Amino acid sequence: MYLIYNWKVMWYKLKPFMRKIFSWSNWKRWVVLSITLISTIIAIVCGSLFYISKKPNLSIEYGGGVEILVQAQKNGKKVNDKYAKNIANTMDDRLTGGIAFNGTTVNVEGDGILKITQNGKLSSKEKEELEKIVSSKPNLILTDGDMIPLFVRGKFNESREKIDYSRIEDYIPPLKENGAKFKFIPPSEKGRSGYYGIDVSLRNNAAADEWYKATEYITKNNKDPKKRKILMWLNLDALVKFAKTEYASDWKEAGENPYNFVHIGNKALNDKGKPNALKEYEFKGTNYLLSEAGLREPLKGTQFFISGRFNEAQAKKTAANINFGSANYDLKILSSNYIEASKTSNSFRSALLAGAVVFSIIAVFMIVNYGLLGALSTISIALYMFLTLLLFTVLRGEYSPVTIAALIIGIGISVDSNIITFERLKNEVYAGDRLKKAMKNANHRTLGSILDANILTLLISFVLFFFGTSTIKGFSISLVFSVTFILIVMLIFTRGLSVLLVNTGAFDKKLWLLGIRQKKILAPKKENKFNKFDFVKNSKWFGIGSLIFIVAGIIVFAVFAGINKDFWAGFNRSMEFGGGVRISIESANSAYVNSDILDIQNKFMAHMNKWGIDPNKITFQIVPMDLGNGNFKLQIETSQDLSNVLSKIESDVATFVSSGNKPRFIAYAISTSRAFDLLKYSMIAIAGAFLVVIVYTFIRFKWTYSIAAVFGLLHDVLMSIAFIVVARLQLSPIMIAALLSITAFSINDTIIVFERIKETINTQYHGVFLSKALIKEIANNAIKDTFKRSLYTTLTTVVSILVLLMFGNATDLSFNIVMIFGLVVGSYSSIFICTWLWIKLETKRQLCIKKRADNSYWVLSGSEEQLFQGINDFTA
Repeated sequence: MYLIYNWKVMWYKLKPFMRKIFSWSNWKRWVVLSITLISTIIAIVCGSLFYISKKPNLSIEYGGGVEILVQAQKNGKKVNDKYAKNIANTMDDRLTGGIAFNGTTVNVEGDGILKITQNGKLSSKEKEELEKIVSSKPNLILTDGDMIPLFVRGKFNESREKIDYSRIEDYIPPLKENGAKFKFIPPSEKGRSGYYGIDVSLRNNAAADEWYKATEYITKNNKDPKKRKILMWLNLDALVKFAKTEYASDWKEAGENPYNFVHIGNKALNDKGKPNALKEYEFKGTNYLLSEAGLREPLKGTQFFISGRFNEAQAKKTAANINFGSANYDLKILSSNYIEASKTSNSFRSALLAGAVVFSIIAVFMIVNYGLLGALSTISIALYMFLTLLLFTVLRGEYSPVTIAALIIGIGISVDSNIITFERLKNEVYAGDRLKKAMKNANHRTLGSILDANILTLLISFVLFFFGTSTIKGFSISLVFSVTFILIVMLIFTRGLSVLLVNTGAFDKKLWLLGIRQKKILAPKKENKFNKFDFVKNSKWFGIGSLIFIVAGIIVFAVFAGINKDFWAGFNRSMEFGGGVRISIESANSAYVNSDILDIQNKFMAHMNKWGIDPNKITFQIVPMDLGNGNFKLQIETSQDLSNVLSKIESDVATFVSSGNKPRFIAYAISTSRAFDLLKYSMIAIAGAFLVVIVYTFIRFKWTYSIAAVFGLLHDVLMSIAFIVVARLQLSPIMIAALLSITAFSINDTIIVFERIKETINTQYHGVFLSKALIKEIANNAIKDTFKRSLYTTLTTVVSILVLLMFGNATDLSFNIVMIFGLVVGSYSSIFICTWLWIKLETKRQLCIKKRADNSYWVLSGSEEQLFQGINDFTA
């Protein structure tokens, strides 16, 4: 008791001291502000100079790389585009894991040709290694524990024939092409986690019979359960070859048995009879031994399952390797060359300079409008950009035009978050609130707007990732990073420090330092043109203008489609969407120096009229085939169909050089399947984004807001597409990224206006029937209250893109033009189109509420329920 009493006395004495230490005082606020800001600036500067800028992972557009052309053949014949697409998907999964972040892309070019590109400065040895990985098709083999192949030429190996590594392809099992699919297995009991496994399909019923014979033999002839297993090998012949040459002693110790060799200690089992782990450091055993499945009984049916307890990435890669190794096709390198970094690095340098100029303009704009709060927001925007790029660098993400697009959106959203709060702060002060109270109210009343806009953008990004191709996934991941760091920085860093700054009291009498003008406080509203302007009344003109423009787009589309007798000709398509021919001319024997290639190019141009080639539809590019620039090739692209004259072109080109150094002529049609896949999945992703907007706005607002928001989003996309058609801008993959960017960005403006409408109704007209005139008044006032913020946000983002346009090669010109158009359209649609439609829908909803009230719809017989505001006064 005495000890307890002493502790109570001690705590009673310490309590005031502890309260004093942990309570805020001005000097503590200034210390925290100073330390936080100084450390943030130091972290940004040092991190950018000594880490981010040192080894950026530049995309092939910005950093150059290697390009390889591969011919896929089956039974000595070129495969069709559909088959080539399956090969490309399998190869893409095998090389990249399905994410466009490691710098490798695989595209179908046409005529069974695949184009593989890898970014970065690869040495000649690394280039050769990549060629080997791409072209060497590993074979999949199934063996028992004694390394006897289970199948020989698709039949069960009843004679127990041993492996002859010189004809390894004879032992490929009779699996169905692309028959391996990974899937998630949910936990079977509580406390256990789920895992990924692989379903593998056999070729047909005859293959299922052979499979049954093989599994029956293993189960009946091995009494020891540990030997009842099927080993699945990939590239087994290569494993044995390098085991004999590079690990000769280990190979002998393993008894020249690959199964022993891939395990630590060169034994499958240790002295206690337990399995050893696969080798990891000398080489990755899992790259060769994909699976070792135990058997309890013979297996029937045309499918079997590999449990393996994989994670998602392992299961996906293993399934891709099974499909790749069991497929019946060959890959042959046609050509490989370097894409010079010197020609692309200027683009990245321009992008960096453009970024610096954009940041400077935004900094000046924020400081002029919001004083010290603007300076604070400038640091917070710099912190957001730093954290986003830091995560990119840590994860080895690519700096590409898609990344730039996501960063532009991020900068716009981050500026928007600051403007929303600081403009609300100004309005609260001008309404007569003291600075501290105004800051508190501004933070509280803008929190919903910022959260709704950013969460909705985040959800749209997840939808794009889920439905998109690898390119769309790369864009969506970039956007997820941006929005996540915006939420963290703006809601914690900026708000926390701005509250500390205001609560010092140092600016109560110096409001001009925060961009607040003293003469506007409690000043009566001036009856100027802006305040008199009826946005709702004039909405119809903007609606009519949009309709006329969309109809004009449809007419232009129809005219071009009709003239060319091709629906898709309504667009001005790039080579990826419109198709065409690619020609590659290189030396078949020794090498062509730069002057040789220039001579061939000049002679080719002189013959174009003879071949009927339009000089306006052809491009030439000279690219190096080695690092020493001692060997070059000529790449030619045209959108014309040259199938009738290709043989003539080839024979004429052969005469351009001396007989001792004949050219190697490669020509193929460009497939549009990959581009149209991108378009198809983009449309699915945008449709998914619409669904997300409907569900989210329905939950957070009401159905009237949902329909209006989705209609506005559809309006923005249609207007952007119409602009692409009317302006005859090329429809290319980067334009798809622009449409996705507009989709992700345009919802922000709408949400901000709707939030203000919702706030006004909840605070001033809760439970009150709203007439049509009152609804119009609420909408007009909401637009006027948020107009300045919409104008500032749109202007800063448009200026950012205009700066990128000034640095011509920083990003794609057409992308920037469409983005500017989309941003402007998104801004006016949120003010005029979405709000106009909401008024129509809300008026109808309110009339229904009034009709129900007049008909006593909610009146119950018996005692009347007492109403409590905000609890049980729901009307509809």
